[in-house]
Amino acid sequence: MIIDAHAHMYHETYLQWLETEGGIQGRARARRLQEGIKRRPHTTNVSLRLEQLDRNGIDFQVVTPPAGGAISGFDDNPLATAMVINDGMARLMEESKGRLIAGAAVPLTAFEQGGIKEMDRAIKRLGLKAVTVPSHLEGRPPDVFESFWSQAARMDVPVYIHPVSPEKHIDRPYEGEYDLSHNFGWPFETTLSLSRLVFSGIMERYPTLKVVGHHLGGGIPFFWGRTNESYDLTNPAHSSVNEVIGRGLSKPLFDYFSLFYYDTAIGGSAAATRCACEVFGTDRLIFATDAPNGPGSGEVRLATYPGIIRSLDLSEQDTDKILAGNARRMLGLR
Repeated sequence: MIIDAHAHMYHETYLQWLETEGGIQGRARARRLQEGIKRRPHTTNVSLRLEQLDRNGIDFQVVTPPAGGAISGFDDNPLATAMVINDGMARLMEESKGRLIAGAAVPLTAFEQGGIKEMDRAIKRLGLKAVTVPSHLEGRPPDVFESFWSQAARMDVPVYIHPVSPEKHIDRPYEGEYDLSHNFGWPFETTLSLSRLVFSGIMERYPTLKVVGHHLGGGIPFFWGRTNESYDLTNPAHSSVNEVIGRGLSKPLFDYFSLFYYDTAIGGSAAATRCACEVFGTDRLIFATDAPNGPGSGEVRLATYPGIIRSLDLSEQDTDKILAGNARRMLGLR
């Protein structure tokens, strides 16, 4: 079995709602999304997506709204936006007869004003299997929304973190050119988000959280030695680090970072995937393609990425864990 545990999709009803109810900004957003659909028709077309999965031997695919379902002050009514998105995600599961396993959008900025009820509705009534949040909302990192993390832990629902670009590139305006923000900045966004969940104490207070870091967690596996050395809180010489993060963590850093799941949508690099395996082990890796992004509306990734996992010379058991077993356990699939 193969489960593509992180891909993207949304239902066409979201576009229709933007055009009729979204005002000037909503219609502008709809036009941008429609341009993207012309290049990647699998973004909304369920039949095309299922045919693509069948051609490439993919049994199930987890689909989340693009850009982490980012809903912020850009929307006049973030709660209504989330409800429309989530109703559409449920329709994707229904129309695919369960082949597509959908995640929900959560209005973090309105979490106390109905967002918590919408999250409950999306999971318990609509049957969505995960939620997705962006790496920041108008410059506010996800760790500051503690009530959301508390609820995610209580509901035992996986949380996908998806990177988005910094606010107007204020700090590094030079990364806006040459697609540098997407290529290097987005993995860095993921690295920052996961690290903040650790250093803010979120992962210590809610150790049962199931958090998915996109693109193998950004740079975390590659920079693990540097990170562990820099934040060795058992070293008396690093007492200033404790002051910087505001508290001393009770466990070694590895105990927190190894709680995350890391998806393998890393551009088809066996070396990078092997690095993550060596650092965090095969129990924390989940196979993913990030389709319909990539060549051929994701077709190339779906065709070649499973072979990359099989090329790692892992045991059959470990290969099966990455390709399906870990995702099944994380999502509570039978």
